[in-house]
Amino acid sequence: MEAVVPRPDIAPILQEKFIALASDCDDPEQEVVQLAMKLEDAMMLPFILIANSEGEFVQGMAGGVDPKAFAAMLNQAVGSE
Repeated sequence: MEAVVPRPDIAPILQEKFIALASDCDDPEQEVVQLAMKLEDAMMLPFILIANSEGEFVQGMAGGVDPKAFAAMLNQAVGSE
């Protein structure tokens, strides 16, 4: 994620459309655990969860992050608002 988030094709989408939060995988908040249960492959770190403004799971991905797939997921999530 450290190499993906600052990319010029990713950072503007995140800055304009999302609120990013991080959670400690050794002591996650209960809300994060509940969202992670909705992502089938959330067993592999890192994983990204997208929730709507009501805190409901929208989509996510786990494991190594391909920049193009991540950008597509973000754009799809924005379209589902």
